[in-house]
Amino acid sequence: MVAGRNASGMASELGSMKVTEQIDAMRALGTDPTKKLVTPRVVSTVVMMFFLTIISDLVGLTGGWICATLLLGLDSSQYWSQAYQNLVNEDVTMGLVKPLIFGFIIATVGCYYGLSTKGGTQGVGRATTQAVVAASVLILVVDFFVTRLIMAWFGSLV
Repeated sequence: MVAGRNASGMASELGSMKVTEQIDAMRALGTDPTKKLVTPRVVSTVVMMFFLTIISDLVGLTGGWICATLLLGLDSSQYWSQAYQNLVNEDVTMGLVKPLIFGFIIATVGCYYGLSTKGGTQGVGRATTQAVVAASVLILVVDFFVTRLIMAWFGSLV
């Protein structure tokens, strides 16, 4: 969902700037568009994906606690102790490394397609669609390889 929302937003913003020749004007004035337009988007996406993941994990744990106590009648201390005991380094590492990589992919793909837009408003629409598709596919592929790498690193790969 983040890939679709952010990659398309970045591609459409930068694409419309490219089509209206605002990026060419920046270059003519001696400003590096990559430094002013791409770098802040990449850094902010990476940082916010990290914190969004932490918030989502906390919301998921709280939702599990509510369901366990209200629907299943478990004791609160039992839920939290079991959740803590079942947490392993591999899960924490994957949960905190993957968002950094995914944020970089989302921002880079969105900016790439935005800056390579051609053909007016139709080109902006095409670039937006291509950015969403490319970011989503890349995330699926990279997710597989990063998971395999981290599992091999922790020695849990059979």
